[in-house]
Amino acid sequence: MCGVIAMFGAPEATQQAVRSGLDLIRHRGPDACGEWHDRHAYLGHRRLAIIDLATGQQPMHSGDGRYVISFNGEIYNYRELRAELLALGAEFQTHSDTEVILEGYRFWGRGVLDRLNGMFAFAIWDRSARLALIARDRLGIKPLCWGTHQGTLLIASTLEPFSLVDAFSGIDAVAVRDLLTFDYIPAPRTIRKGVRKLEPGSWLEWRSGDTEPQQGRYWSAPPADDNLATPEEDELEVLLDRAVSRQMVSDVPIGVFLSGGIDSSLLVAFMARHSSRPVRTYSVAFAQSGYDESSIASQVAAEFGTEHVCIPAEQLTADAVRELLGALDEPFCDSALVPLYSLSRQTRQHVKVALGGDGADEVFGGYHKYIAATQGGAPAALSALVDGSLRALPWRPRGIGSLYERTLSGSQRLRYAWSRYGDFPVFRKDLTQVLSPGFIESASIDEFFEPWERHSAKYGGRVDSDVLMRVDLETYLSENCLVKTDRASMLASLEVRVPYLDETVLDRILPLPAERKILEGELKALLRNLARRLLPRAVWDRPKHGFNVPVESNLATTWNPLVVDALDWGERHFPVFNYAYLRRLHDLSRREAVVGHELWNPVVTLAWAMAQSRPLSV
Repeated sequence: MCGVIAMFGAPEATQQAVRSGLDLIRHRGPDACGEWHDRHAYLGHRRLAIIDLATGQQPMHSGDGRYVISFNGEIYNYRELRAELLALGAEFQTHSDTEVILEGYRFWGRGVLDRLNGMFAFAIWDRSARLALIARDRLGIKPLCWGTHQGTLLIASTLEPFSLVDAFSGIDAVAVRDLLTFDYIPAPRTIRKGVRKLEPGSWLEWRSGDTEPQQGRYWSAPPADDNLATPEEDELEVLLDRAVSRQMVSDVPIGVFLSGGIDSSLLVAFMARHSSRPVRTYSVAFAQSGYDESSIASQVAAEFGTEHVCIPAEQLTADAVRELLGALDEPFCDSALVPLYSLSRQTRQHVKVALGGDGADEVFGGYHKYIAATQGGAPAALSALVDGSLRALPWRPRGIGSLYERTLSGSQRLRYAWSRYGDFPVFRKDLTQVLSPGFIESASIDEFFEPWERHSAKYGGRVDSDVLMRVDLETYLSENCLVKTDRASMLASLEVRVPYLDETVLDRILPLPAERKILEGELKALLRNLARRLLPRAVWDRPKHGFNVPVESNLATTWNPLVVDALDWGERHFPVFNYAYLRRLHDLSRREAVVGHELWNPVVTLAWAMAQSRPLSV
């Protein structure tokens, strides 16, 4: 796993200005650092060596010297592609998957993207045509950002290198709105004005002399296909077994995150079949019984004879949390980042690669919200009456949120349930309360649900389980779950692979209608059938358990000093929030320990802003 930087169309003096960006992403690749440049292009690379340790250095040139690549990721079918390319006449100087991408581009052009099975983000420079291809994997497992300024295209794995360019110092008001609403900033926006995320399954092409790159998609989630047969249990077992086996390829030690749930436990079961030594499993134990699954994880470890390490959850101090949040490339508010980083950091002491269960819920239908969101709501006339009455009040009544939700129509209820903040006239849900008056108009509050609706429109915009699952795949999974895993693990220089998002699994399972995955109210029914046969009963015969953090109690106690410092600093330096409102939340938090993400999300934003080495323009 690695970090990439590239710049196209800039004079060499400008290239030099961003070279220090490689130092800013050193955690993504501490094993080696490489650079290449000519008069038209600069490519930089930080390497975490996993495959072909001896000859996989980057940036890498094609055998004929025409193409140069900087690549982050792993290609799991590179051996098959290599054999295919050899038959076409390709010659290889290394055994790396990086060179397979280069040779694939030489023979197939942009069509190589359709053939890659893996997680990737890369830039290829064609020295002859002065043409750059930039691409990202189907679901955005690996990150990639880009921005243009004065005829120059700058790309990087994450946002840190953009902080070196004054043109990208502005804060995007709509991105702040999205962060408060969803806990993350959906692509293509970033917190930095003028910098965009390359959307998953997409590419850019930039030719010397262009002011803006061309953009396109090479993959989107398929619609539901009623004619597709549901896989039998044996077929599904073979499919997942092969995906896990393929993703275990590594020249360094490999392990697996084991939570004790169905998803990670099945990974352990399949890994045990393909490992000549005991599988290395890692889990975290929480002190609070309502959050702890370590006893179940230990049962799974015993069942499959793993080399198990159970790591006590660190009670991170306010200063430690401040440091973690400040190390992120942009604010990110899923609080599970905190224990996941601790788990990654301690796992990295034993292995360099770990498998994780991300994606199983979105692909196989594992969230209760896929059922609940499709249930009916109140009549539209009642919704309008209650909403209008509340908006007429000069204040937002406390404790009326649950009553208000019951008066909403179906589509409005979806918006309310899936948003932290929004255009709602109730306490703790109202964006106009948390943002400063001068920031509200630029934040486009009335369009707060637009990122979700934009994806929903591609699948017909209905409120049914099929649409919800596909939109979740492109929003919650890609922009929250995978970002969380990537940032937490790469801050610890640990590579995490996600077999449930293997292309072979996606191609077979995604087209299945939701009713084939959620049977008579049973979530993730296809995986549960496997689990009943392969796993201990304690794993599958219990309610779903998330990887959560007690945000309310932490904000009131251990993390309270961070809240105090963030609010004090924000009032002096960051005129984005209504600090009278945030202090009201803070007082309520200290008294009753009942305030969660409605305070946490602004504090995360402030902690990130406090840590920036260069001033931000608001």
